[in-house]
Amino acid sequence: MRKFGLFLGFCVGCFVAPQAATVTGPITGGVHGTPYSTVNVSEQGYVSEEFFVEGEAHAYELVEGTHTPDGQWKSKRSDETVPFKTRMLVVRPSEPERFNGTVIVFWLNVTAGFELGSAAGEALRGYAWVGVSAQKIGIDGFPQDPQGLKAWDPERYGSLVHPGDAYSYSMFTQVAQSIAPDRDEQSLDPMGGLDVQRLIAVGASQSAMRLRTYINGVHHVENVFDGYVPFIDFGRVYPFAMELAGERRGGTRASIRMDLDVPTIVVNSETEVPSYYGVREKDTDRFRYWEVAGTSHVSVPRPAEAGSGGNWLSYTPVYNAAIRHLHIWIKDGIAPPMMPRIDANPGSTTPEVVRDAHGNAVGGIRLPDMEVPTATHTGFGIRQEGTRFGFLYGTADDFAAEKLSTLYPDSATYLKAWNAALVSAVEQGMVLADDATAMREQAEAWATRLDVELAQSAVGN
Repeated sequence: MRKFGLFLGFCVGCFVAPQAATVTGPITGGVHGTPYSTVNVSEQGYVSEEFFVEGEAHAYELVEGTHTPDGQWKSKRSDETVPFKTRMLVVRPSEPERFNGTVIVFWLNVTAGFELGSAAGEALRGYAWVGVSAQKIGIDGFPQDPQGLKAWDPERYGSLVHPGDAYSYSMFTQVAQSIAPDRDEQSLDPMGGLDVQRLIAVGASQSAMRLRTYINGVHHVENVFDGYVPFIDFGRVYPFAMELAGERRGGTRASIRMDLDVPTIVVNSETEVPSYYGVREKDTDRFRYWEVAGTSHVSVPRPAEAGSGGNWLSYTPVYNAAIRHLHIWIKDGIAPPMMPRIDANPGSTTPEVVRDAHGNAVGGIRLPDMEVPTATHTGFGIRQEGTRFGFLYGTADDFAAEKLSTLYPDSATYLKAWNAALVSAVEQGMVLADDATAMREQAEAWATRLDVELAQSAVGN
């Protein structure tokens, strides 16, 4: 009733017609014989199938006013409809009893000119995961260098039709409706008869920008999703008028509306702090904002040799925890913990992260490698000529052996402190016990190298 009341409040005078898309599949054939960007999930007890979804899509427009920074927009479907045909990749447990009732509906990212995103980590622990080809670039690619679905496999994907990103929100909605609890299971059920109870919409980076637009301007019209996780989110939205004009870049900053009637958790790395700082929302009974100190938008594996390079500290364990917390929040009404934000000063032009004596960020969610540091981590890489995304990788500068020896006389001392920090992180809810073993193995592997560096330092002295 709460959702219905809010819906009426926003849409007085708006006629909202039902949407019904047609689902076909599972899709087979093509040049490659497999879906694009598929991964082998059979060892995790999952099956992966691709389906096409087609129907008539709407754009959206404001009923009145502008796209205000508070995100509290009054909007409606535009009258015109256009045909579309897209695809979804369904990854679901092979055994129905393993399904926990929650589907993660993932807005596939197209920043690179092709789709990014796959089921991994927490998504393969009892959930179903559905990747949605919501945007035109994912299907058709960039005009100057097509690398989309049609270019990858014209035989399999040649029939797909995308009318433009102004209609992506409607397409995303209709894909979600085709897998929702009240879906039509009489003809073709892409969920294989699973008892779907909840839908969580998830999007990263550029897709988080679109998901933020969806939350502020589409959710109250369609009321399909039970919760949201935008992550590595720069706090920007796409105004509807800009989308209809066909503009692909730009946007403006806006908070997630505080009158949203479903739970949302935003998970950010240190990289997004300067951009997000001006739209930081307060934690409420339906909202949490988490920032992971020392991590970057994109991370890399830790190199075998000590030195300086890309940031190897990843926010992924915290993202996994956020998915679990949101599932429980919706299912059982147990809210996630509130977390401290990274300390930042407004600065003269751009907010600046406050740093400690090691050069690491102060505040925020602190993973064990920040609580028991062996390197200086930042979320900010170097903008290089000819490289669009270098600044997203961040940096890691390993401490010199002399400094390590003053902090940790031996690897046992280091591991004791590190493991204590991990236990604390699990207890605080920022890391899942399911991820602790792999994290511990990585720390133990590095500790072996630490002994070598400490020995070399002792010889040098």
